[in-house]
Amino acid sequence: MSLVSDPAAGSAGASGPVSGHRRLPVGALFGDVDSTRLPLPVTAAALVTIAALAATALAGPGLFAALLAVLALIVALGWPLLCGAAGMMQVQAGTAGGGLLVAATVGMTTGPHRLVWLPVAVAIGMIATYFLKLLRADRHRLTEAMGVTMTGLACVSSGAALVPLTLTEPGVRFLFIGLAGMAAGGLAELTGRVRVIGGRSMLVVMLAGALTGWLVAGAVGVAGASGPVGLGLGMLVATFSVSARRVFGTVPGARELPGQVALGVGTVLLPGVLVLALGGIAKVLPG
Repeated sequence: MSLVSDPAAGSAGASGPVSGHRRLPVGALFGDVDSTRLPLPVTAAALVTIAALAATALAGPGLFAALLAVLALIVALGWPLLCGAAGMMQVQAGTAGGGLLVAATVGMTTGPHRLVWLPVAVAIGMIATYFLKLLRADRHRLTEAMGVTMTGLACVSSGAALVPLTLTEPGVRFLFIGLAGMAAGGLAELTGRVRVIGGRSMLVVMLAGALTGWLVAGAVGVAGASGPVGLGLGMLVATFSVSARRVFGTVPGARELPGQVALGVGTVLLPGVLVLALGGIAKVLPG
């Protein structure tokens, strides 16, 4: 069964049978955005977010949580547009409310990790979106709207998972390695704009993330095994972040500036839970 009928199909009755149907490539289902050549605002937003996270990590969890609130609002504005959510205002409101609650919980909660109320904040955001959608006269695509809210809040809450790393000096150093690897990956993904490299730029991203992580780990000094830690962490987070941009960069909403900015911000926050898990293995977390 073809994806798109031949334009001549409408006149088949007048001019005779149509000889066949025109089949579009599968990528046409997602839009005509080439994810190996993402718009420059996507990369710019990612790099600015990385720099802001690094700066506020030094200032402590309070300022870090305040930055997270700002980033949550950016994601709430642009992520539903990026994903083409139905009931745009309702999804934006639910994502914004949940994101601000996430930032508030990690900023105001005391204790060794500050993530105890994080699931509750995300759940409130999801519930708010659900009921706001039910207030609309047309309730179609409710599941899709909930999915967009869920992925947006997943980005914000994953970014919140970085907060425990800001509570100890070894954690901050470990966080710097991850952020440096992501920054290197963000710059390296620009090589995809070179025609002869194209999709092979992911190899450049992996190498850049690994090399940068190794260099930064040696510079800041991480628990003796700085070489393997830096290589692995830098390559992993750089590849994860860029891969997420490649996936979401294929959707039509990636042509809109708010969607581009949200894509850059969200894919920097998304690897946060991965950095937290590796920080736990490296024993740089409090307690």
